[in-house]
Amino acid sequence: MIGRTVGLKKIYSASITPFTDKGTLDVKSLERLLEFNLGMGIEGFFFLGTMGEWAVQSNRMKLELLETAVSIIGDRAEIIAGVHSSGFDGILENIENCSKYNCSSFAVQLPGGWAKPEDPVGYMKEIADFSSKPVYLYYVPVTNGITFSKEQFADLFVHPNITGVKNSSNSLKTRKELLILRQQQDFLLFEGQEWVVDESLALGCDGALVGMASLGAKLFKMIAAAVDKEDFERARGYQEIMIEIFNGIYGNDLHTVWVGQKYALQCLGIFSSSKTLVPSQRNALGKEDKDRIEHCIKKYREYLV
Repeated sequence: MIGRTVGLKKIYSASITPFTDKGTLDVKSLERLLEFNLGMGIEGFFFLGTMGEWAVQSNRMKLELLETAVSIIGDRAEIIAGVHSSGFDGILENIENCSKYNCSSFAVQLPGGWAKPEDPVGYMKEIADFSSKPVYLYYVPVTNGITFSKEQFADLFVHPNITGVKNSSNSLKTRKELLILRQQQDFLLFEGQEWVVDESLALGCDGALVGMASLGAKLFKMIAAAVDKEDFERARGYQEIMIEIFNGIYGNDLHTVWVGQKYALQCLGIFSSSKTLVPSQRNALGKEDKDRIEHCIKKYREYLV
């Protein structure tokens, strides 16, 4: 089926990972978070992405997270497991390990630096050949330095087991090219930037897959519902509120990205701790930051809970 714009726009959460103060998986907080998001109508979860702190978790922790999340969610939402690694064999090993659990699909962020593949399309196709489940490309050039042309995207989506892309690029050109391509080929296109969800959904994206959906599931669903009704002015108004929340939680310079959202969820009684394993974030939350986040939650509470 070409052009999947028919149907309701979906909101997926690029889920964050709760930890105890000792740095272990906080199972009770995870359950509260997932039930909170499901109650707001979230249709899918992406675990072990950037916001899920995949790069600083051990393999044991990753599998514990996935096993626990799958047992909580069941068949109530799509479950996408991030299988990223610093090399090809590591990605295949992660796919094998994650295949033990009832996840719906896998997502791959291609490795960068000296491990960057010379042929990223061929690299993705080999991964898709190996995988027993559909595969998404997690497209994030700012992290791995890998950019695709429109022709490369077109070649990528010819593969029957590559189901779609989470576009976390800041490039307007890439967004437009994918939207055009989306009308010509059969793949799922998810917006990965919180700032442009209203526009992206209105222009033809199937949905949004964003990290702020852990906290802002309700508001993102409000944006999607407004777009579904073609009430674009209302969607724009909701989007402006989301931008205010984004800045209030993360800070204008994004210095509290991971710890800020965790602290916000702690204030709402969903998380027990704001603990993060990201080294640069461990001491990022000062008193002024806490005051800013608490003020933001109080001001926009009706859009969050």
